[in-house]
Amino acid sequence: LLRTLVLSLAASVSPAQLAFVLVDFKGGATFDGLAGLPHVAGVVTDLEPRLAARVLRSLRAEVTRREHLLRTLGHPDLPSAREATGTPVAPRLAIVVDEFAALAIEHPHLLHSLVDVARRGRSLGVHLVLATQRPAGVVSEEIRTNTDLRIALRLHEAAEAMEVVGDPSPSAIRRDAAGRAVMRLGPGELLPFQTARPADARTMVEEIRQAAAALGIG
Repeated sequence: LLRTLVLSLAASVSPAQLAFVLVDFKGGATFDGLAGLPHVAGVVTDLEPRLAARVLRSLRAEVTRREHLLRTLGHPDLPSAREATGTPVAPRLAIVVDEFAALAIEHPHLLHSLVDVARRGRSLGVHLVLATQRPAGVVSEEIRTNTDLRIALRLHEAAEAMEVVGDPSPSAIRRDAAGRAVMRLGPGELLPFQTARPADARTMVEEIRQAAAALGIG
């Protein structure tokens, strides 16, 4: 699902308008092959703990830079600045974290800081995507408060489903319904849907690279 999300956005949105930082605390396999996308500013894994701290410093600096940029332009947020100038101003930045439960256990300060970056950066075009196979006990009140849109694939326990989307229905998804999911749009707003799986990620990445090169996008 995370690979599909990154690839589909990269295929439909220019690198001038969208960038990714990919964080994988399951060894790095989730985002294998996606580092070549022109949208990807960096890939961080649990195999490089020092790099994770450096990336966090960079993200904080980027939030501060965007705050100064918008203040200079005289606009409160990125959308209004884009509308007034007719230019992207700065690309939206999506920080995609796989297995944040491991991040919460090994580096709790890092997860807290990432959520804080996303909270401060929401109006600045900085967004946070958190994924885990073990939601029980790691979906904190801070995370709930700062994540309006939530998705649950099939879960074993109703309590886990409640933890993520506030409804037990993901625990009732059939075992043979691979990719079936429930999206929480807001309180009481649930949308069942079917996720997709990219058939040939390597070819997609190369085609996206070629398109960006043909358009002269760095």
